[in-house]
Amino acid sequence: MDDAQVISQLRDLVAKFKENEKPFVLAALNVMEGDPKEIPVVKATYESTYDVVIEIKEKLAEYDLLQIDDLRLRNDLIAIRENKDSPYFEILKIFRKSTGEELTFEPDINQDRWWKILQEEIIPNVDPEGLIRRKMDLGALLVGKTIPRHLKGHLRMIKECYAWGFEDAASIYCRTILEEGFREALKSKPEFGTPQGKKDLEEMGLSWLIEHSKQKRYFNKEVIDRASLIRMNVNKIVHPSRREPKVTLPSVGIIKETFYILEMLFR
Repeated sequence: MDDAQVISQLRDLVAKFKENEKPFVLAALNVMEGDPKEIPVVKATYESTYDVVIEIKEKLAEYDLLQIDDLRLRNDLIAIRENKDSPYFEILKIFRKSTGEELTFEPDINQDRWWKILQEEIIPNVDPEGLIRRKMDLGALLVGKTIPRHLKGHLRMIKECYAWGFEDAASIYCRTILEEGFREALKSKPEFGTPQGKKDLEEMGLSWLIEHSKQKRYFNKEVIDRASLIRMNVNKIVHPSRREPKVTLPSVGIIKETFYILEMLFR
């Protein structure tokens, strides 16, 4: 199915959503004003509109990118995707506010199409031996100092990304964690002890943190060089047009280098 056909289906679904929304809103407003006779109408129209919302969300979930030139349709789809900018969603939020529940829309996983996705896309890509091997490839981060709790959680996620085969995602994640690792390791340095210094530290990116550490000679040259190499390799993943790094690292190499640098920063 090409984009034009998908967009046509979405346009029809949005029209159906708006058609179903009108009686729901009218009935809901009457109930809120104290008319109990409208409760069955609210329930029926809520369910029919809910089904359309689910269908739209499921349709959107099938695609990573859709180019929609129709601004009105695009805005309608964004509103439905985000559960906002519609009387239907606003009324549901009011109804759920008393229970403290968030406004969510759950798919019916018993539908044949979802089982088909499970069988064709998910299960075939699960390789138990590969999963275990990839976890063993990375092992544990070995440090001499306590590291911040939030970094521990992110390291776990990097390992999970790699173990499940999301290698580029794990590599890009490494750049962010490396930046945070440098930031944490530099917190104790004198120039970052003042309020302005702390603010500057929070705002600086990885390039600046590496260069500052190099100029101050806070860490040995090997750590600085390896950090720069990771930054260049990850930049190449995100921006393929960037120049090639001096040494090209595979994803597992980027992760292991990140772990090594963190071990050195917190030794």
